[in-house]
This record gives sequence, structure tokens and C-alpha cells, in this order.
Amino acid sequence: MKPALLLATFGAAALLALADARAAEAPLQPFSAEYATLRNGSEAGRTTLTLTANDDGSWTLVSDTRGTAGLARLAGIQVVETTRLRWNDGRPEALDYSYRQDGLKKRSRRGEFDWAAGQVRMEENGRQATYAIVPGLIDRQTVTLAIAADLSQGARAFDYKVAVKDHVEDMRYSRVGEESVRVPAGAFDAVLMQRERAPGAELKRVSQSWFAPSIGWLPVKIEQAEKKGDTITLELVSFSRPGSESKAKD
Repeated sequence: MKPALLLATFGAAALLALADARAAEAPLQPFSAEYATLRNGSEAGRTTLTLTANDDGSWTLVSDTRGTAGLARLAGIQVVETTRLRWNDGRPEALDYSYRQDGLKKRSRRGEFDWAAGQVRMEENGRQATYAIVPGLIDRQTVTLAIAADLSQGARAFDYKVAVKDHVEDMRYSRVGEESVRVPAGAFDAVLMQRERAPGAELKRVSQSWFAPSIGWLPVKIEQAEKKGDTITLELVSFSRPGSESKAKD
């Protein structure tokens, strides 16, 4: 084998081994999952959630929701959130974040996390804000991933610093218990997590998620009851990991 070809082959193998090592060090493994998105019990769309490991050591989390029924389909609703993150001592830290909503209402949001300068720069619908970064800071989308990572490592406290429009918000979750949950992908024994809220703060809004240890702590169901009475629910339809796949059961 020629030296140049040998080096190229070795370099490719080294990069592959490095990527495998990074995946092994992370508390969670790459995955792709599809969810039925329901509004008050009726399906309104589909959401795809993917986590991938990048060659530079960072990871990318993408959520893509598309309207597939009713007004959501007619309006051409699509919401895409993308987060690039890193793992630090088993917990995620955001590097950059973007949000885009298309359809009748268009919205956008971007966040840059400059860890060297210690600043977060957020832009929402043309309005900008800059504020100080704090250790372990993540965006809203990454909270579910952070909970899964903490559960996988046997954590007892579930407290998160979350970057919002113009400040850092404290979010705390509690482990309610274990339940059996049936979703389109099948039946799972899951851990129920619920967000704690300060007294008097949107008491009618309830956020809870069910995480299944048997599939690497993926959320199998996510539910948000809004203060106006609507309930948004995501139920796992199918999921896959590199080299394996599971689809919805009949």
C-alpha cells in the first residue's frame, strides 16, 4: 500500500475510533425517535427527535415537528429546534441554539453560548439580549436530554440552569415514581418526572415526562397541560440507534 493511502486509511480509522470513544464517554448514546404529537388527545402532527455525535467532539440535538392533521396541516406548521452541545462531567452544556417556526405565524430564536467570554447572546424575532453565562447552562430544548442523562447516572437532584430570552431561568424536576406506560411503540416501564413550580407561578401548567430505562432512558411520553386548558402530548411511535431499530408494535 502506498504511504499516502496508508496514512489516509489510518486517519479515517483514527477518526472513527475517536468518534466511538466520545460516544462511549457520553452518558447517552446517539438515537433517532419519532413521536405522535397530540393536542387534547387528537393527533395534530409528528415530531422527530435526533441526537448525533459530531466529528469535533460536540453533539447535535434536533427536534422537527410538522403538522399532519387538521388546522396544523392546512397552515403548514413546522417547528425546528437545533442545539449543538458538549458534555461536561456527564451533563450537557449548550454551544449554540436555533428555533424556527413556519406556517401562518413565523417565529425565530437564536442563541450563542460564548464560554470563553462568559456570555450568552440571544436573539428573538429581531430583539437581542446579552447576559452572563453560568456553569451547566442549557437551552429549553436540551432540558429533556439533561434529565435523561441524570437519570442514567442515578442522580437524586434534577436542577437545571436554562437560557431563555433575556435571563437564566432555574428549572427543577422531581422524580414522582415508576409507572407502566403504553404508547404506539409498545408498553414500557418508565420513571415519571414532573417539573416543580414556585407557589403562585402558573399553577395550572403541568409538565411531566416518562423515561424508559430499557431503551437508554429515552422519553416515551411527554405531556404539557397548558393554563388555558389545552394538553399537548408526545407519544413514542418508533426509535432507532446505530445498528438497531424498533418500530411501533401492532
